Amino acid sequence: MSAAVESRSILMRRLGAAWLVALVLGGGAFALARIAWAKLPHPRPLEELAYYPSGKHLKPATLGHAESAADLAWLRAVQYYGAHRLVDNQFRSMYHVFDIVTSLAPGFQAAYVFGAFALAQEGGDFARAEQLMLKGIDANPASGWLAFRLGFLYYVRPGGRELRKAGAMFERASRMPDAPPQAARFAAFSRQHAGDLTVAYMMWDEVARQSPNRFLREMAEKEMTTIREALVTGRRELAVKRLTTPLVQMTPQSAPVDSSSVR
Repeated sequence: MSAAVESRSILMRRLGAAWLVALVLGGGAFALARIAWAKLPHPRPLEELAYYPSGKHLKPATLGHAESAADLAWLRAVQYYGAHRLVDNQFRSMYHVFDIVTSLAPGFQAAYVFGAFALAQEGGDFARAEQLMLKGIDANPASGWLAFRLGFLYYVRPGGRELRKAGAMFERASRMPDAPPQAARFAAFSRQHAGDLTVAYMMWDEVARQSPNRFLREMAEKEMTTIREALVTGRRELAVKRLTTPLVQMTPQSAPVDSSSVR
């Protein structure tokens, strides 16, 4: 055998050995990856949000551009919500991401409302939802719009309405110039069906005297008649009904909407 032939033979054996080693290592890596996929917890979308600093500590880092940072955080929060709606309906960091948005922009009222209703309705965490809304009320004490939304959160609370709290917030909202026009009516309705008939009577009386809407004035007078009859006869069931919890439709672009009207 010539030296050239022998050299070629050696080269081929080395190439064969190299391919064998590559196949063994590749097979081992594939097997290891399968074991890791089966044994280790899978990554969750946007899980890194759990490691964001709090908004309170993040704000100084924005160097005076907290509002711009809040816009980005708002987009991130909506993305977080949408991703988990599609994947697993688990919202472990929901309060955290909306706490960041509202700490960076305390006047961003839509963020409190969207975050709170998402926490209550889909996150199953009403305590955190209430906490977020109360934070908004503290930051925006003159907002009738936000007070009305907190009243509405109590009004549609999953698992059972909180009508007295709802009525108190609707009443607070009705005293403010930016409140929705139906705030006084919602206040009277909530108080009535919470069983506070005397308070409800006074609120309906206010609606009857002050509302520019003839239909609402007639509705208020009708409710006052019903309450008077209930109080005189002692038959409170005439004026107090057991209310079911309504469904709430929610989008980031709008306030939550009750699928059923008060009447």
